[in-house]
Amino acid sequence: MTMNRFCQVVCSCLWVTIVSSLSPVWADNLFAVETLRAGFYTRAFPDFSKEDLEVSVKLLSEEIGDTVGIKTTVTVFEDIAALRQAFEQGEINFAVASSFNFANEFDNNVLADGFRLTVNSVNPDSILVLSRKNEGLDTIKSLLGKRLALVETNPIADLYIDFLAHSNFHKDVQTAFSVILREKKANQVILKLFFGQTDVACVYQNAYKLATELNPQLLTKLQILSQLDDIPFGGGYFHKKVPSEFRERVISEALKLSNNPRGQQLLELFKADKVVRSTLDDLVSTKRLYSEYKKLGKKRERVAIR
Repeated sequence: MTMNRFCQVVCSCLWVTIVSSLSPVWADNLFAVETLRAGFYTRAFPDFSKEDLEVSVKLLSEEIGDTVGIKTTVTVFEDIAALRQAFEQGEINFAVASSFNFANEFDNNVLADGFRLTVNSVNPDSILVLSRKNEGLDTIKSLLGKRLALVETNPIADLYIDFLAHSNFHKDVQTAFSVILREKKANQVILKLFFGQTDVACVYQNAYKLATELNPQLLTKLQILSQLDDIPFGGGYFHKKVPSEFRERVISEALKLSNNPRGQQLLELFKADKVVRSTLDDLVSTKRLYSEYKKLGKKRERVAIR
């Protein structure tokens, strides 16, 4: 090895050592930078493509930030682990994902209040199990062996229907239903149920309400069999290390989005009518469902051991 190459290697090693020792400090300083650095998890928004989020949502959010004097950037993530890591390191300081993601895949000890959108004034939302009327599908127990339709990316609906399958049939969702259909959008799921292409569907209440407003005829044929309340579709939370004064300033401006022309456009994009504050209390029902689901799993294990 030449002397020049030796010096390069030594310098490189020293640089790695220095960066490693300073990175926690840098991270803390990064949290102190008062810019809104939002990270969106794409799979939490099945009605939006990655391009929708990267172009429309990014553009509107950054323009709104300029209007209110808060520098804003939006980064889109397709991997929840990558979003969580960026959040923990301060690369982003405001994470936007589903309630399930926050309740079960984030350290809630590092989350601070944020904000979320409400649709059709449904606040918070609910998960609904739907069937058709007058076809003998009037209880959960009547659904055994029937066809089920779900949205491709709705982990709470998946968890809830699996919980109901275990509770009522002592089977997992795959064996409790004869067919499981997946659609990209909730409206497609609801229409499949309406036209008899499936027997049961599980969707968010706001999606069902919007569908029935657009097509009131749905109400003549569909019914709600089961409902899980207090499950917000999703929202955004700040990291606790973000200065509280800055967090409150951003939240205050977000709550006034409907007064801003660009804010109105953003609300319309999400078919939302207003912004409300997100707190950790919003995650309680999701955590409770997951806890009850895990208890069922432990009961099954005990039965299997016997």
